[in-house]
Amino acid sequence: MNIWDQFEKENHIFSDSKGISFHYEKGIDDDLKTAFVNLAKWLRKRYCFPVHITVYVLNQEKVKLLNGRSAYGSFRWYPQRLPRIKIPAKVEAEKLKEFSLEEIYEQILSSLIHELTHYFQWVLQLEQTNAVSERQADYHRYRILDKFYAETNTANTKHT
Repeated sequence: MNIWDQFEKENHIFSDSKGISFHYEKGIDDDLKTAFVNLAKWLRKRYCFPVHITVYVLNQEKVKLLNGRSAYGSFRWYPQRLPRIKIPAKVEAEKLKEFSLEEIYEQILSSLIHELTHYFQWVLQLEQTNAVSERQADYHRYRILDKFYAETNTANTKHT
């Protein structure tokens, strides 16, 4: 099942969109922030967000999960509160030894897509194992980012 297709505005399955908003910590690289803004505009234009979701872009390398482990993103929901996503977006000098700046930006943006897939799973109240949910989120990670790049011509790199 392509979970993202169900939330495309042209499919009209979810006609009411509550939206997605972004909050940026100080210190986020300006070019990366521009990439987030461009992706956010595209997401709002193309997809419905039936429950408002707030994305916090953090000036750190990883986020701490409830189980104590660290990760490159997190999706959380709570009863009586709106869900949220945390995406660490600090560009570490050590990473630049191994990856180009463009590759690091893509990794960060793909983490957002991964977490948004978890959001869509939550909206649909899918009953599946954590392993299945993670595989599904990883499956969409670069496919959605590639659609964004293809439709906006904002990057040269494509994933297969």
